Amino acid sequence: MMMVPKGFRFNPTDEELIQILESKVSGQQMPLHFSFIVERNLYELEPQQLQSLPENERYCYCMRENDSREVSGRGWWKATSHVKKIYATNNNGSCADVIGYKRPLTFHKFKNNGRNRSNAIKTNWIMHEYTLHSLSTDWTLCKIKYKGKPSVQEELEDIRNDYRLRVNNDFEASSSSSISVTNMDMQQHLADSVAEQQLQRQQQQPQPLQQLEQQQQYASYDPFSTQTMSTGYDYFNDHDHQLEQAHTSEQLFTTLWSWQ
Repeated sequence: MMMVPKGFRFNPTDEELIQILESKVSGQQMPLHFSFIVERNLYELEPQQLQSLPENERYCYCMRENDSREVSGRGWWKATSHVKKIYATNNNGSCADVIGYKRPLTFHKFKNNGRNRSNAIKTNWIMHEYTLHSLSTDWTLCKIKYKGKPSVQEELEDIRNDYRLRVNNDFEASSSSSISVTNMDMQQHLADSVAEQQLQRQQQQPQPLQQLEQQQQYASYDPFSTQTMSTGYDYFNDHDHQLEQAHTSEQLFTTLWSWQ
């Protein structure tokens, strides 16, 4: 990778990205761009599998193959808004002619490895697809970024797929026969159950700091409990031991306090 000056950040504007794409199409690309923009087929890989920059952004040159934007049967990029026109800027700061377009898309992940778009899971992966206005080409420049945390549906689907993969691997290792429909249904049911249980435990399990705060809060209302928690002194066991000693002393020295 080419060395860049310290403090340098690759953060091009929409207009600059269109100019970079135009240089790529015309064969006049600058070597520095190789450090930040790679050629990838975005429709063969899920977005998290792409090479990322420090700010979790991914810049890729990609050939536009079809309008479905499906990713190898795992999901598809869905257009989420209207196409934005990108204008060149004059020296005086005013807008000139249209030089390209910017299309926003969101990655939707198929559920249960199916290809049903109606019940697909919307993720937080977003993409801006840049295309040229003047030149006729299938080349696009795409900026991909993940925003926010994984949704509950994403986590549940990831856990389910991971469990299903482990079950299939174990079954194939133990038997070379084909899997029946009944076994597949059973594996699906088990995967759903395990995924939901794991997700519930993760959501319900209190954080260590919260547990400590709860203990301190309860102890503050009970001076005796506060003392035993801070010193580690076992009052109940020691109290029983003292009662045993007292009872033994009564048997040995009854004459000392006999009223007869």
